Amino acid sequence: MYVILLYLCILAVSAVNGLQSYCAPQYRPKSGVAYELDLSRLDTDFEIEQNSDTHPSKTSIRTKINICKSLDGMGVNDEQCDQGAYICRRVIYLKGNNQYVAVVQNIAGEFKGSNLNPVFKLLGTDDDLSKSGTQYSLTLNGGNEHGEAQSASIMLTCDSSKDRNAAPTPPEIVSYQNNVLSLTWKTPHACALKPGDDGNTADSSSTLTLFKVLLVMAGIYFIGGALYNFKQYNARGLDLIPHRDFWLDLPYIIRDLVANCVDSVMSRRRGGSGSGYVAV
Repeated sequence: MYVILLYLCILAVSAVNGLQSYCAPQYRPKSGVAYELDLSRLDTDFEIEQNSDTHPSKTSIRTKINICKSLDGMGVNDEQCDQGAYICRRVIYLKGNNQYVAVVQNIAGEFKGSNLNPVFKLLGTDDDLSKSGTQYSLTLNGGNEHGEAQSASIMLTCDSSKDRNAAPTPPEIVSYQNNVLSLTWKTPHACALKPGDDGNTADSSSTLTLFKVLLVMAGIYFIGGALYNFKQYNARGLDLIPHRDFWLDLPYIIRDLVANCVDSVMSRRRGGSGSGYVAV
């Protein structure tokens, strides 16, 4: 009962914000599993440019996309897609300082006589939706070009190596064939989280990486130094350790350093608690 109420609340909030339900915070992509998606960070108008030289001009294919709600600035003139577009694809010819918008395509959106009809699906059967590599498919419909239906197929992939707090990067276009625009999107926002988990694993991951690098460097230093001492000086036992005297003296150096620090602190405290008289 509570799950149903929560789902209805999510739908209500997303409707007020104009977002699709899968972009609402706390969206649960799989029932019975305590993982939540928050794709609301992807509620941005991204633009992807594909440029190529087509003598005597250059061709620029510019695709605007927002998977959460309709794009801003649409329907202003015939060089833009219609109002309600979620994905707008334009082909522009560039020559010198001049540009000519040759093609404007409504790939997906909510238009008169056609609906977006989004289909959001979890791919795979794994219950751990926080794993890197977890994938979702999103199909957006509603576009029409010369009487032929247009749509977009977007593959969202969890990429836990990226920083969730950084600005999101746009998706990548795979192809546009048979009136279907295919895209792939690797993003940390496709990594589901358990309630209360902020997903900030970037710091711990960086620390672990640094520790591994230091460990490898230490191994190279000691193993390489031991081999050098063995081959160069025919050393044995403790004599194999590179810079042996330093490492053997290091515990005593640390002990003396700590003792000096403690003595310095204690002497300052004793000096600060005196009566103020100076012996003559």
